[in-house]
Formats: sequence, C-alpha cells, structure tokens
Amino acid sequence: MGKTMQNNREIKVWDPVVRVFHWATVLLCVLNLFILEEGARNHRYAGYALAGLLALRIVWGFIGSYHARFTQWLPTPTGVITYLKETIKGRHPYYAGQNPLGSLMILLLLTCLVGTAASGIMTEYGPLSGTHRMEEIHEFFAKGLQVAIFVHVLAVIALDRLVRGDLVRAMITGKKRVPADTRVVDRP
Repeated sequence: MGKTMQNNREIKVWDPVVRVFHWATVLLCVLNLFILEEGARNHRYAGYALAGLLALRIVWGFIGSYHARFTQWLPTPTGVITYLKETIKGRHPYYAGQNPLGSLMILLLLTCLVGTAASGIMTEYGPLSGTHRMEEIHEFFAKGLQVAIFVHVLAVIALDRLVRGDLVRAMITGKKRVPADTRVVDRP
C-alpha cells in the first residue's frame, strides 16, 4: 500500500438507506429518462417506485442518521458564500457530508424528482389527468431533472479531481477517505 493510502483515515458518512436511495434513484431515472417508453406501464411502475423511494427519503431526512438528516446538510447563505470564497482562494474546505454547493444540488435534484414523480402521477389521476398541460408540467420537471443530473455528475467528477473527494466510492461504501492532516468541516 502506498504512502498516500496509509496516511488516509476513513470517516463514516452515508448510511445504507441514503446509499440504497441514491443508487435505486439512479437506476429508476436511467430507466425512465432514457430507456422505458414514456407513458408505458413499466414507465409508470418505475415512477411509482421512485415516488415511494422519495417518500422514504423525506421521512429519513427527519429521523435518519446524522448526515442523512436535513438539519445537518441544508446550507446557509453564509455557508455557501464562505465555501465559495475559500474555494476561490485555493483553500477548498473538506466536508464530512455535503458541502454547501452539493447541498444546493441535492435540494435541486430532490425538487426535480418530487416534481417529476408527482406530476407523473397526476397525469394519470386527479383533476388534470390526461390533459396536455399536466404532461407539459411533467416534461418540464423531467427535463430539469436531466440538466440537474448532468451538472451533478460533472460536479462530482470535478470535486474528485480537485480535492480527491472519492465521492463515488463513499456513496458505495458509506465512508469517505480523508488525508490524515485534513480539517473536516461538519456542516454546510
């Protein structure tokens, strides 16, 4: 094992519920956005599964483990500004959970996911079901979700290269590798 690996420590960040939610959401989004036929039965079932996952994640955001709770990762305006200033100065802060910009991205992704799932259900049920307007709203959220996913993936790649964040591995194992002498910030 190289010197770099020996000088790292691991910190537990993402619990199994967060990780399963993340990767199941990835799978369902890939299926519904790129593979399954829009409006088909299996598209709807994948959407219902996603809606169920979102309900679980929202509940888990209130009762889950430390880093899963909304109160621990919702960013403050001051936190976002400080993070940007420090990053521009080359003193990129290392966050145990989400950094402030990552927190904003998660809020955007969750908003698009909830909007897409809810509007998808409402295209089938409710007062606007079957209307062109509801389908347009569903498509608006789905397109917004695609853009947010693209930006999210680019940001993960950039952050991994910038500070060796090891984010994909952390979302698989639940643990982040941190250089031993690195100060870790706990909240955005």
